[in-house]
Amino acid sequence: MAHPYANQRIGLATMHAKERALAPAFRRVLGAEIVVPAVDTDTLGTFSGEVPRPDALVETALLKAEMLFEAMPDLDCALASEGSYGPIDRVPLNPGGVELLAFVDRKRGIRHVEALPTHRTSWRLQRYAAGDPERLVALKAMGFPEFGVFVVCSSDMSRPIKGLETVDAVIDAMDREARRSEDGLAVLYSDMRAHRNPLRMKVLRAAGWKLARRLATLCPECQAPGWGWIDSRRGLPCEACGAPTHWIDFEIDGCTVCGHAASRPRKDGRRTASRLSCHSCRGGSVLPTYRQPRCQP
Repeated sequence: MAHPYANQRIGLATMHAKERALAPAFRRVLGAEIVVPAVDTDTLGTFSGEVPRPDALVETALLKAEMLFEAMPDLDCALASEGSYGPIDRVPLNPGGVELLAFVDRKRGIRHVEALPTHRTSWRLQRYAAGDPERLVALKAMGFPEFGVFVVCSSDMSRPIKGLETVDAVIDAMDREARRSEDGLAVLYSDMRAHRNPLRMKVLRAAGWKLARRLATLCPECQAPGWGWIDSRRGLPCEACGAPTHWIDFEIDGCTVCGHAASRPRKDGRRTASRLSCHSCRGGSVLPTYRQPRCQP
């Protein structure tokens, strides 16, 4: 039987050519067509910072999906993405990010969110005074002009300069912004919009394949798309004493439509955990002996 989304149209909320990254996976895995209606997603936040995101990533992506249904009332399915990039809290010199895809099928009552954390990012933010020769080195390291950049005054980040295409244009913009800044510095930072960032496009493509494969799997109970992982349970027994440890014991797959769930073993086949991970064997406090019951297959 054909997949429920075969030959169906799925709306995508984007102003930055994300269909180039997402459409191939949905076409090849599901047989679905991605369509891009005209919606102004910048009203829900911009990477350049002048419009703040109104809510967290998931909620904002779902708001984008609702914009699609308003723009094209005949659509049953909508797809939207949100990304967040910057320094990692514990490793501030090593930037990272996350891509989030939200899929809504209002006909079947499906809402599925797929997240893909990544360290593959070109995100950088640096400050320079007017005339600083290091700016040329920084631009080259950031991949400009293949990778876009923003320039803004250090003391007023509300009016970033976008659409810079040449090195001379970037240098001129930095000189102007540095001169009007209270601290004499201009900020040079990465343009993370998908159409100006090839590396982000690659991460989006990977997230798209992950979501499409998830939607391709049907629930064994109700046949709704999107069957897959929903949770993990810790408590894998220690190889020496059998006490529960913090290691994952088993995974749980489920359906967001009918609520059916089933447990499955760890992918690596392990049935016990190393005694080095056991509090009891290492002389520490013993973990609670209560273990979550397994879902029935």
